[in-house]
Amino acid sequence: MSSKFSLQSPYVVASLPRPIDHAKGRYVVGDVYGGAPGAKKRKRSELAVGIDGEGLNLYDISSSKLITSYALPPQSSFTCPPTSLRTRISKSKTERRTYASTTGVQSQIFLFRDVTEGTNHTTSSTISHSLENTRNKVFYLGVISATFGSELSATSTDLIVIRKDGEIQCLDGETLQEKWNSPATALVEGNDATRNKDFEVEFAHLTNAHAASQSILKERQDVLAVFAQEISEDGFNPDLVVLVTKASETLMRTLHIIAPPRKTVHVSGLQHSVQALLTTPFPVSYKRKDNPTFSIQVSTGILQQLNNNTLTTFDLTESRPKEQSSLLVSKAESFLRLSSTSIMIASNQYITVYNPKYQSILAAIDFTSEESLKRKRQSQNETNGTSSSSCNLKTYFPKLGAVVGIRDNNLIAIHIEGHQDRQGRSRAAGLLIDSLGCSVKEQSRPGRGKKGMDSVGAKTLEEYLPGSITTFEGPWAEQTTSFEKLFIAEDAEKFDKLIAEKLPISSTTKPNSAKAFTDGVKVSAKEASNVDRRWVIYTLSKIFSRTAESPEQSKLSISFYPPNLFLWLINTGHMTVANIEAALRIKSATPPATSIAPGELINAIVELNPDMDLLLALLSKNYLGAAELLQAIRTLMESLEMLGENLRVKQGLLTNGEDAGLVNGDADEQLEELEAEAENDLELAEYQLGPGSGVRGQALSLALSRLYTCPTSAIVHALQTTLTSQETVYLIYLLRFELARGAWTAKYFDDDESELIDEDAEVPGSAIILISSLLNNCIDAVGAGGWLSGDLKLVEGDPFEAEELISSLKLEVSAALEGIQEAAYLKGLTSEMVRYGDAMQKSLPQEREPDSDTPGRKKHKGPVNPPILLPSSSSEARVLPLGLRADKQVSLLKVGAGGEVSRRTARDIGHLKSQKVGKYTLERIMI
Repeated sequence: MSSKFSLQSPYVVASLPRPIDHAKGRYVVGDVYGGAPGAKKRKRSELAVGIDGEGLNLYDISSSKLITSYALPPQSSFTCPPTSLRTRISKSKTERRTYASTTGVQSQIFLFRDVTEGTNHTTSSTISHSLENTRNKVFYLGVISATFGSELSATSTDLIVIRKDGEIQCLDGETLQEKWNSPATALVEGNDATRNKDFEVEFAHLTNAHAASQSILKERQDVLAVFAQEISEDGFNPDLVVLVTKASETLMRTLHIIAPPRKTVHVSGLQHSVQALLTTPFPVSYKRKDNPTFSIQVSTGILQQLNNNTLTTFDLTESRPKEQSSLLVSKAESFLRLSSTSIMIASNQYITVYNPKYQSILAAIDFTSEESLKRKRQSQNETNGTSSSSCNLKTYFPKLGAVVGIRDNNLIAIHIEGHQDRQGRSRAAGLLIDSLGCSVKEQSRPGRGKKGMDSVGAKTLEEYLPGSITTFEGPWAEQTTSFEKLFIAEDAEKFDKLIAEKLPISSTTKPNSAKAFTDGVKVSAKEASNVDRRWVIYTLSKIFSRTAESPEQSKLSISFYPPNLFLWLINTGHMTVANIEAALRIKSATPPATSIAPGELINAIVELNPDMDLLLALLSKNYLGAAELLQAIRTLMESLEMLGENLRVKQGLLTNGEDAGLVNGDADEQLEELEAEAENDLELAEYQLGPGSGVRGQALSLALSRLYTCPTSAIVHALQTTLTSQETVYLIYLLRFELARGAWTAKYFDDDESELIDEDAEVPGSAIILISSLLNNCIDAVGAGGWLSGDLKLVEGDPFEAEELISSLKLEVSAALEGIQEAAYLKGLTSEMVRYGDAMQKSLPQEREPDSDTPGRKKHKGPVNPPILLPSSSSEARVLPLGLRADKQVSLLKVGAGGEVSRRTARDIGHLKSQKVGKYTLERIMI
């Protein structure tokens, strides 16, 4: 299984109106729920966005359109996110209720009601309710089932209003008339009622009793005993409210789980107060200047808190909230929970997905780049205020696989590509393979730093695993100090000698020789695997770097070249794209926005070693994907001039061999540069025609064979994205040449085509499968449209050449099939003779090899008495042995008890021969 967790580039869903007050104005975003009357409410792919001084807009995220909008007075501002409920009353009638809390001249609660009948007729109305005590702002709005009142029905709903100081009010869902009021003292138990003024609500969430009983209250069934009926998902399932409050005096946070009052509840002095089901303190105190954000998953009993660049996960299923994990994230501003193993955090520049369990980075994108927005719209940054580069994450839609947030005045969405479950649905779950080599720096992992751990001397299985770290050599920074000094001084020779103490590198290899590249360093499999992976990643981070070609583009380059180390990394299979990406990720202070593009590694290797020796070693020892292999094939074909004329030659012909212009008018310097390039080209040509004459051909054959092992879909996709259609056709011509050179298109009974066969070419019998499979992939990559449209330019640039190519392919495939049929026919004629000859060879008596290597006894392989071939004049001896069976001769020696070797008696030999004769056989006795 491979890693598949990735983030797509963000795109703009809608451009939001700017608040009237650009300095203090803000956006508040609330969820939209829907369902039938009396049924369970479900989250819809819509959002309610409140804009201070403007109004309230509802957006459909899936279609990126505005549903409706409601205007508000310019002096009003939102105190909390709005909430909206869409109810389908019948097949042709729907009702939408949107609640919002504003403050301005006076604090008010607004109800925007839209009733739609049929397709076009919509009736809209607005109701407002003024609130007392304007200093105590509304913190949360939620829709609950009506449980208190004179006339109740299954479809009645109420609006619960939670104030900042803990006061809770309930308003009628249709008229906004106050039904009951719960003071802040209801959140405090017994004698602690004097502390009501110190409380301040930091977080509120609405859930139901059944969900809480399966997680948070699973071990507290006594708490649910206050309800007169049994709780069930489809039956009695009252609403509950989860609150997090803080007290300024005790510097502690408290978790509250409360239930709305019921008609049967009567307590002296608190007749309309909420019921406090659970009140428990948090284990971590808070600071006065902090401004935390919370997120809760009631189904799993997990509460997460982002505070002071630290994401803390609490387990609420215990008797008290227990800290489960802690993740340190630099410059974190907002977060969203995607799943139990993935959390998205937005900083000032990056949007990153972390795995809190393994403390690793699953994916990251740089959203500050203007090219990352696929649907850009005109911004008013130049005329109205300054833009904010941060992104405030708001909500996550699992069905759409999209995260929605607000950046500046744009509502943006980011699609997540995760793993698929058994039903084929994409899930944003981070697996262990996604976390390998992606750990977050400066994390305090559990279990480290405990006293007494280093004194344990017992050996475990981990000590004998390849690549395990079994000894503690001190802090990593101290181990790499000497290497950093040599790297800064660019002393590759001393770096090679020093790294040989950490890695099993042979210093006797001469990296400048051709034989060293083609044959490779003799490294045993045990030594290659039993190395510390940290040193492999560290050395790759020093060798490779990113070189900026332009402000928006960079390429992979080799900035530091220790020869022995570089050759060892290639020959041990450590120089892969995944390892280099991990090295660059660790080297960079921030997560990389893009991965290594296909071909960058190949181009860096060829630029370092134009002789292609390193490329051959890279292909033979390291894992490369289909795109990387195609880039290597393209580079090799270009060096062998199989892709037509060189671009430099064409440019010279167009300019009549003259340069475009002189740099600073200095012709002597340009002449020296041209002479140096000509000398280098001459040396390269002499090497390729001399010692390295077969390197490129060998590398090309190896790359084609490696490409064949890739999946068919991956090969076709790589051909379409990596090579042009004309380069794909050049590859088809190469495969056709290999088909003819291997004599696959020649007939066995035809002597006229023997001159076209390359007798020196060692072509294995399985090469026809490789050639035919790659030919099919190339034809599929071009596609039927490419062959039939006539726009495909082939070798000569003639569009009509495609028809001739297809006809030639048909003839060659037919000839290859005829050759295979003739080979099968010959195999049928000669298989009996070959089988009988092999059986006769095996039936000859073999000498037993001694158990001990004594000087006086030599080992012999094969028969003791090799057969002597004599000419025979009998006609029966000349008949081909068709259908005959070779009888295995009886050995004259036998092994007795204890390994004693003795000679068989005539009676034993006769007995064994008689057992070999069948029941009904005719044997001819020759005297």
